[in-house]
Amino acid sequence: MTPVPDIQPLPQGHRKLVFISSLLVFIVAVPAFVFYAVGYRFDFSGEARSIKSVGGMYISASAEKTDIYINDEPVEDMRIFQRAAYIQNLTQGVHQVHVQGEALQTWVKVLPVFSHLVTEAASFNMPEVPQVRLVSPYRTATGVPVLFEAATSTPLQHASSSQTFFVATSTATTTYVLNPEHVYVETLFASSTEEQLLRVQQKNIRTEPFVFSGDTTATSVLATSTEDYRDTRLYEKKDDVYMQWTGERDAVPYYYCVRYDTASTTAALYGTHVENAVVAQVFSAYAEDNTVITETDMRDERWCRSEIKIDRLNQEVLWFDYFPNSRDLVLMHLSDGLYVVEVDDRAWQNTQMLYPGKDIQVVKDGDRIFVYDRGYYLEVFTELQE
Repeated sequence: MTPVPDIQPLPQGHRKLVFISSLLVFIVAVPAFVFYAVGYRFDFSGEARSIKSVGGMYISASAEKTDIYINDEPVEDMRIFQRAAYIQNLTQGVHQVHVQGEALQTWVKVLPVFSHLVTEAASFNMPEVPQVRLVSPYRTATGVPVLFEAATSTPLQHASSSQTFFVATSTATTTYVLNPEHVYVETLFASSTEEQLLRVQQKNIRTEPFVFSGDTTATSVLATSTEDYRDTRLYEKKDDVYMQWTGERDAVPYYYCVRYDTASTTAALYGTHVENAVVAQVFSAYAEDNTVITETDMRDERWCRSEIKIDRLNQEVLWFDYFPNSRDLVLMHLSDGLYVVEVDDRAWQNTQMLYPGKDIQVVKDGDRIFVYDRGYYLEVFTELQE
């Protein structure tokens, strides 16, 4: 028979010793953890071995298989499932972060880091070579798109497509099947052309300011195109495009808000354009109302703007819309092609070419983007195609 071990409880003196030891560890460890969590570090590198305060960055990446660099040093602790990185122990000051990947355009940002705070940013990386799918008028019986000329003679020579094509040696179409998607896309562009003509007509209208009786100073703004999505409004004013926050003040995205101590420091941290926007939007509003600025008007010691102007690269804006499923990115059809522009204007706004071309037309249909280029309808993808 196996003997049953007889386990006796610890003597009272031992239990008292364990309790006191655990209590001491708790009393010592909790302040140390709190001290670490709020951004203090003990500097062992310096001769003085002093305590320093640090901040951090949280960078998210929209594209797969990208690498994040901070001050040209690779970030090792990437969060694979979230495609993001949290960089700790950054000293207060300006730091450069860039996100890059093979066959992708590089996203670069210079952002300030403050002690005890985490600076956020979201990167995006469009393909270097346009990724497209041809929507042809005809298909074979097995559904393969039919081309009546070599692919190298079409816009496909400047793009990448994983499609298989059937190159017809004759222009006869009786042996092929009509593609209903081509008819649908053609209808989209026909409707878009009507809207563009109306937009141009509205843009050329010169109206007198609308005034109420007795009011000689009021003016009106004619927005030629306006889109609303997820508590934001994308609109055009005086040839420029703006993104406006229309939701609750406490829920405003982080990049609308910046630290403002003096004009020079704000310009140095975020750029002169941001400093001018803060002065024009925030402080001028208080000056007009003769109100006093209080600490309750700030968010974490930052001033929040209500709108941000989108960089149009000094070109004419032919068309614009929200990037699919995003209020942080804007699609802009400019004179030399279709671009993706980020709303976050801290330091600058990253702009990346999605599809080049001076005589193209663009249509967005739900989550899909179509381009009409030299007689061909193409669906343009925002990610690399396998």
